[in-house]
Amino acid sequence: MALKRARAYFVYVSVFAASLSLSSIAFAEDLHGVIAERHADATLTVQADDASTVTVVIADSTKVRRSSGMGSSKVSAASLVPGLRIEVKGTYNDSNRLVADRVTFKSADMKTARAIQAGLGPTDMRVAVNAQRIAQQEAILKQQAQQIAENDARIVATSGMVETANTRIASLDDYQILGSLTVYFPNGQSTVPSKYRHQLEQMIAQAKALRDDLRGYVMEVHGYASAVGADTLNDRLSTERAVAVTRILQQNGVPPTSIAPPAGMGTTDQVAPNKTAKGQAENRRVVVTLLQNKGITRK
Repeated sequence: MALKRARAYFVYVSVFAASLSLSSIAFAEDLHGVIAERHADATLTVQADDASTVTVVIADSTKVRRSSGMGSSKVSAASLVPGLRIEVKGTYNDSNRLVADRVTFKSADMKTARAIQAGLGPTDMRVAVNAQRIAQQEAILKQQAQQIAENDARIVATSGMVETANTRIASLDDYQILGSLTVYFPNGQSTVPSKYRHQLEQMIAQAKALRDDLRGYVMEVHGYASAVGADTLNDRLSTERAVAVTRILQQNGVPPTSIAPPAGMGTTDQVAPNKTAKGQAENRRVVVTLLQNKGITRK
């Protein structure tokens, strides 16, 4: 009876050991394939020989070895690069990822992988350069579109200014010019230089004499800028210069009704080439014109 129990126990232990062995075999894996991608989270995408794709986890305990005709040697996991043919021994985890216990590869396969990397490097660089060029071209096109829009707006504004100037010029047929004074400005400035104040006062006295004589008058003030720098800045400067001169006229007793609205003419009517400093200085000016209506007669 004791012998029968001993035999039964031996059979139970043998079956249990066999089941453990089968269980280990079921979860163990021996993978052969080529690394397709290497990821930042210490995983590899491997294209297996059976055409399946397997995610391999490289743990701190994973042993990486390189074999050659001289034997094998331990190497860093950094050696596992795309294009390298490897053999992986490990087990699958709950996420169906193969956790590698050991990864081995041949020296000859490393040479092949490096050759593949050398071929991919210039291609990746060309792709990056092309992407950068495309981004730069898009930025240039955006800037050009903005400039076109600004130019269109400037053309509209200039056309209105030119139309106003043309109207004024056409109306000059009704007036006779009694005097004209040109005030020149330093580059980028709109403050009237003090040396012109005496000349302006003389023109103002002439205008007041016409008023006292009941013959009436109008003073036109046109501001200009040299064609150097941005158009928007030149338009603003020409207007500010015209306003500065008009302010002096009003401060010295010329009534607003006797002054035409000051006109900023921008870079129109350039009187000298802008290639020289002298020419630019001649274009930075305000022209004050004293006009009298031809229909007004002495009383």
